[in-house]
Formats: sequence, structure tokens, C-alpha cells
Amino acid sequence: MRGGSTRALRRAGAGVAAMAMVVLSAGPAFAAKGQIDKSVALPNGDLGVYFSAIGLAPSATIDLARVRTTVGGVSVAGTATFVSAAPAKLVRKTMLTIDISGSMKEPISAGSPTTRMQAAKAAAKSYLDNVPDDVLVGLVTFESTAVVVVEPTTKHDVVLAAVQDLQVSTGNTALYSAAIKANTSLGGSGATTQSNQLIISDGRNEDPTGPTIDAAVASIKQSQVQVDAVSIATDPVGTKQLGTLTAAGGGSTVDAKNADDLTAIFESAAATQQNQLLVDVPVPAQFAGTTQTVQVQVTAGGEQFSDATAFALPAAATSVPSDAASDYGPKPVASTSAGIWGQPWVLALAILAFAIGVFVLIAVAFLSIDRENQTSGRVRRRLSRYSLVSRQEAAPQAPVSGALGQSQVARSAVELAGRVVQRRGLEAGLGARLEAAGLPLKPPEWLIIHLGIAITAGLALALLTGFGLLATLLGLVVGFVVPFVYLSVKESRRKAEFARTLPETLQLLAGSLAAGYSLPQAVDTVVRESSGPMAVELNRAIVEARLGVPMEDALDTVAHRMDSVDFQWVVMAIRIQREVGGNLAEVLTNVAATMRERERLRRQVDVLSAEGRLSAIILGALPLLFVTYLILVRPEYIGLLVTNPIGIAMIVVGVILLIAGALWLRKVVTVEV
Repeated sequence: MRGGSTRALRRAGAGVAAMAMVVLSAGPAFAAKGQIDKSVALPNGDLGVYFSAIGLAPSATIDLARVRTTVGGVSVAGTATFVSAAPAKLVRKTMLTIDISGSMKEPISAGSPTTRMQAAKAAAKSYLDNVPDDVLVGLVTFESTAVVVVEPTTKHDVVLAAVQDLQVSTGNTALYSAAIKANTSLGGSGATTQSNQLIISDGRNEDPTGPTIDAAVASIKQSQVQVDAVSIATDPVGTKQLGTLTAAGGGSTVDAKNADDLTAIFESAAATQQNQLLVDVPVPAQFAGTTQTVQVQVTAGGEQFSDATAFALPAAATSVPSDAASDYGPKPVASTSAGIWGQPWVLALAILAFAIGVFVLIAVAFLSIDRENQTSGRVRRRLSRYSLVSRQEAAPQAPVSGALGQSQVARSAVELAGRVVQRRGLEAGLGARLEAAGLPLKPPEWLIIHLGIAITAGLALALLTGFGLLATLLGLVVGFVVPFVYLSVKESRRKAEFARTLPETLQLLAGSLAAGYSLPQAVDTVVRESSGPMAVELNRAIVEARLGVPMEDALDTVAHRMDSVDFQWVVMAIRIQREVGGNLAEVLTNVAATMRERERLRRQVDVLSAEGRLSAIILGALPLLFVTYLILVRPEYIGLLVTNPIGIAMIVVGVILLIAGALWLRKVVTVEV
């Protein structure tokens, strides 16, 4: 109920019965907490919230005078009443589904004189003696078959008499059949109904001809009944089966080690149902008709219970005064969805602005078509009457093709981006990185694609989160960073592949030279026999050499473009051989052997440092991923950090420490070979 080509999201809601919540809190393994069950619209225009204190001690009672409520981070003067006495009645149903198969006659624990059935009866009696009178309680028993002994009723003495008359049978355990029959009897959960099924069993399903676990899970999900289970010495298979059923019903499975544990679970269940509240939450006028986080906090038995859930607030609300005791207890987290971003007209206005922006962009692209060509065209038309060449004889210029297509809009956009790249001095550096990465894009084309990805990511997260400010900014940042990361990864992988194939290339080059080929012929042979970035780069060097560039200079350009110190030493060896002479094939053979040994050692180091590098990646990415999750799912939790000076200072310090830790880890796991 909580709200590879270059060109080319709250928790589901369900009604939660108060008794089922207590089962989650039974025993020392579960901590006391609060739980908002569901909401209802009250006749006075306020929001009614049903609240349960999970893990409440049997003798504890919620202090109604110390109930605190907030809406969207604003404290309001809410009032609370116990559900049993509330004017807006909530129909609460509980079905006790008790195992009476043959294994229930065994002792509940080693050396105990109490059998499992006796302990189950005592626990059920304790529950029925203390459960509120308005709660409808029913009884289903199961062994080889499942039987509805008592339909849900407020006559608890009838249910108690049926429990006391239970006898252990000699049959097996029809667990799935019992779960389906209990759901059918409860009739499901609705807006004004809370239904819960509590299964008490000590074994796995042993009914091969009955319903399957898939059928039981489907029944539980369709009925929306909260299912919880108490496992009495159940084997691992039985515990897994119970866990599957309770997971489908949004509940949990609790182990009862002895009779006292079992009784404590039921006593706590009754106490929680007795203290279930209906909280009248006034809606501030500025939040009427919006979705805001509602928080309820209560005090009982010296403990605090609280929970917060997002609700769609009623549209009609009156102005409410702030609670004078708003500083009581922990301060609520302010919701970042308040203000202009929470208004319903923001989405329509943002879509309209986006449409206008796209229209203006297209219009500018069409109206700013190559003004230089237009001017020269007018001049040619005026001079054509005085020249010997007619207008029809003028040869049309072939359209310039690019990665974004040949349309006039694409060419205009590329020209505009090209001017931006030139003015910012980005063309040389960005072009070199694109060439090193092997991407067939020009800097202007890359800039357009980069900008498109950033805008698309920001708009997508804005639409998914209802135009949340933090999520929109996160989308823009991710869309801006991801292309750079992609370019860096492509560049590093291509350079690594170049370095990996360098020893084999030098060996092939040395063999060609030893066979009597000249250096250009040897390089051409390598190009024809190789593949990947090595073939592409050496082929480019041959083309440059055929255009007049010395072969050594062309190879040196390759070395600098691929950032290969090893290849730079090879080019230096070639230059020295050209000047002083010598056996170049033998030199290249020795160099190749040395590089091959270095590559073997480098791979060994990579294997030995793999665990450290993986740890560095996980430790560096975990904070970023967690912050991203909070921004998308619970922005009100992270909003306080960007609206409070202390929070901003914490962000700055955290970013500095994160960067320092990442650099330190990188230094630790980096080994030069």
C-alpha cells in the first residue's frame, strides 16, 4: 500500500490484520514496531488511519494522549480512539487453522509432559479470553482433510468449546487444503474488512491428491488475506512450505520452541487487537488532494511505536492548527514532494513545455539551414545571366552523410553542435578519444547524442516519480555521466586489446622482414593477417604513408593515439635501425618475447588482485546505489539532507571521503608491471 549499438521503480500494499502483526513480533527475534494497516475517508473530510503496535506487551496499553501525527512533515493535531469504540467500524476476522494430525500428540519439546496439541489448545484459550468482543474468530482443523469447525463469529465461547473438544487424529497433514478452506470462509479483505489466517502446524503437507502449493498461493493472493504461521518443531521442508504461504499473504513464520512461546504469541496478539487504533488525521489545506507521507507515533509500556506511509489525501480539507507539542519525540522527516512539485497541474505544464521546446528546436533547425549556402546560391543566381553557365548546368552538391543521417535537420543540428565544440576547444581532445575508442562519430555528433541521452534520462525519471526534483536531477546527472563512462570503457578495452595483440603482431612483422619484405610491405602483411584494433590502426598508418607521411611518423601517431608506451619503443627501435642499420627482425623478435613475458606477468597480477578490485568496485558503488534507491523510492528520507545546512555539510564531507577512499583503494589494487 506504499505509495551495445552506438546509435542506438514501493512496496505493494495489502490489508494487514493486527493479530498477524503480533505474530511477527513474537519471541525475542522480533523487535517492537508500529504498523499502519489501512486508511479510510472519514465523514468530516479527514483521513482515518488504522494503526497497530506490533510486539506490544500483554499488560501494556497505548496512551491516547501521546499520539502524534504528521502530514508531509507538518505536525497536525490528530485524535485517536480504539477500534473497538471507533464510530467507523472495521470488521476484523481471524481464522485459527490448527493442525490435528497424528504428530500433534508428541511432546512440544524434549522432556516436556505437554503435547503439541495441549499447548495449542492452551494458547488458543488464552487468545479467546482476551481478544476484543467485536473480532470475529473462526476455527479450521486439518489432518488428512480440512474441516471448517466454526465459521467466523463473535461468540468466542463457541469457538473455545470447539477448541477444547479437538482430538488428535491418525491422519496426515493436508496443509494446502486447510489454507484454501480458511480463506474461503473468511471471504477476503476489503476496504472496511481486515481478515487474517493463523496457521498452527508441526509438519509438511502430506496430501498428494489435494491442492498444490501453487493453488494455495493463488487463493491467498486473490483473497488478500494476511497469512501468518506458528511452526511447532516443523522440519525444514515444512518450514519452507509455511514460509511460501506466509510470503504470499504478506506475513511471516514464527517458531514456537515450547508451550510458553506459543502462549506468549497468542496473548500478545490479543493485546495488539485490543489496542488497535483509528487515528483521525486532519489534512492541512496546502496538501489537500495530493499524495503525502502520513506518520503516526504512539507510546505504550515505555516504548515508542511509529510508522509512515504515503496516502492520497482527501481533496476537501479545512485549515488545521499545528500541534503545539511538535517537538515531542523524534522529528519527522519532511517530504520533498510538498510545494509546487506536488500540484496536479505540474505534469500537464511540464509536458506542454517539453512539446514547445521540441517544436522550437525543430523550427530553429529548419530555419537555420546553412545560411552560407543560401547566400552563395543567391549570388550565383544573380551572376548566371552574365555567365556562360546556365542555372541548370550548375552541379548540385552532394549531401554530407553522417551518423545521424542525411536529413537537413540532422545536418543543421550537427553544424550547430560543431560551432559549440569549436568555441569550447573540445574538438581535438574529444575527437582523439572517439578515434581511440573506435567509434565512427564526429565530436558534434557525439555531443548531440550525449545531450539527448541526458535529457531523456531526466525526463524519464521525472515522469516515473511524478516530477520529483531530486529524481529529475538524478536522471540528468546519470544521463550526463553514463556516456562518458561508456566512452572510457570502450577506449580502455580497445587499448587493452591493442596491447594484448602487440607481441603477436611484432612476431609477424619480424617474420615478414626476415623474409625480405620492406617495412611498408611487412606492415601491409600484418594488416591483411590481423584483425581488431591492431589491423585498423596499422591500415591507417599505411594510408598516411601512401599520402607522403614517413612510415615512422605514421606508426608513432598510432602509438600516441593508442597510448602504448611499448609501441613507442618499437617505433624508436625502427628509427634507430633506419639511421644506424642493424637486424630489425631480430630486434623485433626480442622485443616481442619481452612483451609476451610482461603480458603473462600482467595477467597473473590481475588474477591475484581480482578480489581487491572487486571489493573496491562494490565499496565505491554501494553508497551511490543506495542514495539512488532512496531518491527513487523514499525521497522524503533523503530530502532533509539537501534542505538543511547540516545535511548539505554531511553530503560534502561524505563525497570527499568517498572520493578519497576510492582513490586509496585504486592505489592499493593497482600494480605496475
